[in-house]
Amino acid sequence: MNKIIFQVGLLSFCVSVVIFSTLGNEMLDVVSKSFIVFIAAIVTMVGIIVAASMLSEKPKTEPENNTAA
Repeated sequence: MNKIIFQVGLLSFCVSVVIFSTLGNEMLDVVSKSFIVFIAAIVTMVGIIVAASMLSEKPKTEPENNTAA
């Protein structure tokens, strides 16, 4: 799971480097903006996974006690 999240972040970093460099920005601006996109992609993916796991949580049922008093 961690590897998939990192690879999606790395893909977004590479795509944003290409996009920002074709716009004619300086190299430092390109790398800094792409790093921000990388962090945002990772935070978004982790947020989606956490939200999905919390929403798909099965309801907890209490065990039944069949003892006669």
